[in-house]
Amino acid sequence: MMSHAQSPRIPSSLPISMGRTLALCRGRAQWLAVVVGGVALLALPRFFSVFWIHLANVCLIAIIGAVALNILTGNARLVSLGQAAFLGIGAFAAGLLQRTYNVPFPIALAAAAIAGGIVGVMVALLSLRLRVLYVAVTTLVLHFAVTTFFSFVQAVFLDSSGIILPLPNLGFMELQTPTDWYYFLLAIAALIVLGALNLLRSFIGRRWIAVGEHDVAAEALGVPVRWAKVSVFAVTSAVVAFAGALSAYYVGTVSFESYHLGLAIAYLAMIIIGGVGSVLGSILGAVFITLLPYVLDQIFLIAHLNVRANVLAGLHQIAFGGLIVAFLLFEPRGLAEIWRRVRSAATDWPFRYRSASRSVR
Repeated sequence: MMSHAQSPRIPSSLPISMGRTLALCRGRAQWLAVVVGGVALLALPRFFSVFWIHLANVCLIAIIGAVALNILTGNARLVSLGQAAFLGIGAFAAGLLQRTYNVPFPIALAAAAIAGGIVGVMVALLSLRLRVLYVAVTTLVLHFAVTTFFSFVQAVFLDSSGIILPLPNLGFMELQTPTDWYYFLLAIAALIVLGALNLLRSFIGRRWIAVGEHDVAAEALGVPVRWAKVSVFAVTSAVVAFAGALSAYYVGTVSFESYHLGLAIAYLAMIIIGGVGSVLGSILGAVFITLLPYVLDQIFLIAHLNVRANVLAGLHQIAFGGLIVAFLLFEPRGLAEIWRRVRSAATDWPFRYRSASRSVR
């Protein structure tokens, strides 16, 4: 028997204090995984071609927008179909400021985020008293209103090609090559991911989650529901608009044709396939959906199938829809849950957990 002087050994991965409970990484294994992953990401441009670095940049921009949308839709439970509209707001805000006043790159990004936050507050105020379904309808109306307005602005005041943006300059470096963009976007995406993880664990994030679970019960417990909905719309819309401005500078042009409804559906597919309410799911879903069209194109190329561009675009949409339905039916928690199961199986191998009832049998 264990003496009174002895105490059971607690695994280093288990939290034994409030500080360790709120820590993002607990234990040497988790810190080692973070360090190894960070080194691998920093070394990635040395082992891949320019094309794959370009795809990595597109994935990083998608991660920024998907994380924000997952906080709004997955945690606060406010379904938004206006993701493409907010991306366009950020892009056009930065593009018009650059074209008219030649503002520096950081100021254009900040202005894009502010513009997205202001529009997000307006949408929140319009849909405060509405249920979730009507919030989705409101953001859908916003999408068509914004794209129609941008098409008018581009047709009347701009060239048919839209706005041409110069190479951004940070003062100490100019973002010229995809590799330069990769390290810049990797730093921004890392800050957004860490900020989202910490924000959801703060009292602000817990209020958002409480309102998403049951707004009436949250209000009865003293949570300011009105402020929570307005703030989550403002913050996430600002981040999405910021991602839109980054994407515009990376591509070099701003045109209303880029912000179609299919883009909004693609972002919804990212969080559904990745895992609703999970920051890790946002990352996995953004990478998966971003790379999926290129993987499908390579499959058709290897199979020597000559598919027209319009048919190929339709096949991409069919793949998106089929994957959304498949994950909703067979794995509602998305790729994040699949990753958790694989990690648990690898950790417990070669042993398997058996319940007491099964052991007796």
